[in-house]
Amino acid sequence: MKIMNIGILAHVDAGKTTLTESMLYTSGTIAESGRVDRGSTITDSMTLEKQRGITIQASIASYQWNHVKINLIDTPGHIDFYSEVERSLNILDGIVLLISAKDGIQAQTRILFDAIRKRKLPALIFINKIDQPDIDLDLIYKDIKEKLTSHILVMQRFTNDNTLLPMEIDKLSEEFRDTIIEMDDALLKKYMINQPITTEELLNSRRKNISCGNLLPIYHGSALKHIGTKELLDAILIEFNPLILPTDSKLAALVYKIERDDNRNKRTFMRIFGGSIKTRDVLTLEGHSDSIKIKKLEISNNGKIVEAEKIECGDIAIFPNEARLKIGDTIGTIPQNNLVLHDDSLIMQANISPMVSSDRAILLEALSELSETDPLLQYKLDSRSSDITMEFLGKVQMEIIVALLQSRYHLQAKIENVTTIYKERPLKKATFTAHIGVSPNPFWASIGLLIEPLPIGAGVQYESKVSYGYLNKSFQNAVEEGIRSGCEQGLYGWELTDLKICFEYGIYYSPVSTPADFRHLAPIVLEQALKQSGTELLEPCLSFELYVPQDCNARVYNDLKKYQAMIESIKTQHNEIIVAGKIPARTSQIYKEQLSELTRGCGVFLTEPAGYQKNTGEIFIQARKPDDRLDKTRHLFDKANEEVRGGSV
Repeated sequence: MKIMNIGILAHVDAGKTTLTESMLYTSGTIAESGRVDRGSTITDSMTLEKQRGITIQASIASYQWNHVKINLIDTPGHIDFYSEVERSLNILDGIVLLISAKDGIQAQTRILFDAIRKRKLPALIFINKIDQPDIDLDLIYKDIKEKLTSHILVMQRFTNDNTLLPMEIDKLSEEFRDTIIEMDDALLKKYMINQPITTEELLNSRRKNISCGNLLPIYHGSALKHIGTKELLDAILIEFNPLILPTDSKLAALVYKIERDDNRNKRTFMRIFGGSIKTRDVLTLEGHSDSIKIKKLEISNNGKIVEAEKIECGDIAIFPNEARLKIGDTIGTIPQNNLVLHDDSLIMQANISPMVSSDRAILLEALSELSETDPLLQYKLDSRSSDITMEFLGKVQMEIIVALLQSRYHLQAKIENVTTIYKERPLKKATFTAHIGVSPNPFWASIGLLIEPLPIGAGVQYESKVSYGYLNKSFQNAVEEGIRSGCEQGLYGWELTDLKICFEYGIYYSPVSTPADFRHLAPIVLEQALKQSGTELLEPCLSFELYVPQDCNARVYNDLKKYQAMIESIKTQHNEIIVAGKIPARTSQIYKEQLSELTRGCGVFLTEPAGYQKNTGEIFIQARKPDDRLDKTRHLFDKANEEVRGGSV
């Protein structure tokens, strides 16, 4: 049986989950269509999804239509869960981009279309809610052409009566011919010299351009009333092609999703691009030395998750309670366009703690499970202060985490000190050496370090110029460990980056010296070198594309400068101004919130993480984490060097 994986993408409230239910109902998979407002849908299975009436995680449900199995992926519509959508794009054979006839093209629609376009994924547009009063389809088509793409094929027209039944258009109408010829250089050349173009050439060009996302057919309906759903099911089989490989192809697979239900049971989802998987098979993951023996397999089948002995190429294998698999794990060779992973540059952090101190262990376990299901949530436990720091992308994501902690783990969490994640870089080259027996050094070790700044984005580089013959490996390893530890906090309390650290001098005293002496002294020497150099703050920034109506141009432009954006280009397209540039992450959220009001909801702000840049705002100091072992010695070094500097004045 042929298998296809189809994603439904849309802005919030366009009717994604309702369309999924309608497709399952129309295909005969379920006897009754669920309702989002009643919390009775198949794909929104989390309690929190039912309560909020939104999709938070990409869910799978399957149906069969004309002897083809379709795995339907219902994805989140809210921008804060965009990473969940991006991970789903890695495994799709085709996309239904849903547009509400009532709301038209929304900002999130354009963000989703931008992702589809960059991946060159095949897609069709389904205009939903056409049964609403005062719908002007011609206006929506115009909106699509101006804001998404002019390369569309409207596949249906509607009568004016209340039934709104779709009517097929001749696929080779004059309008279709013109659209296809316009985007195919070979056909356009033939057309210009009056050479005949065959029906076969037109259909082949149509198929080719749809398969790489250049051409989008448009279908219509009302998911709530099941209008146009059957035609959509047919269209998916017509417009999209399943991945077909030889039956003896090698196993190739990608883990794209991990979820836990409200009872904390874990499921891992893996798309199979080649070969097949059976229970009792032994899997070897790329980049892993150990292997995994499959004890149990599950599969989505006709709207339910059921056990399976074997899962074929093209399908999605589900592993229940497999601890060792994580998102991004691969087996074999995956097609390159299916390996685009979201940038993991998290830009916000906060301290998190349980309201009841005895719940601390439960909180740590919960954060471990939640970060496993969402790679864009990370947490750190400070071994010295015991603080728990959570790193994440956005405000709604943080709210969902707090709500999940309450609903799934039954604990109340306190969020404090929400801030942007800064980093530090030395200002200039500097050295510092601490000698054995020279106050205030209490350790049986001598260490000399040279530090120098590197270009932004270079990261931390470490080099030892001390030979193993002069200082043995255990001492040298301890120096590097101490330096890595010291890089966790710069002079302003932020992680160090974009510097080279050179270990230039090291002495031990036999038989008294131990690796611990070098491990404890190294971060102190690094800090003193940083004080010789000074450091600068770096802040996370985003590259952006901004689309605004022309009449809003002046106000929007001035506000961009107010929020410290660096504008790189401005151009006009249709009735819009398109501005590209970079903006600090700390100001982008405020700007995004105000943009809707500035542009009457018509502004679109597309952003991507763009690394770090020199801080353009105030100096933000993070409280230094205490270290009972070293803080007294640190202060003695500070005092001694202040006296040296004072004496040299």
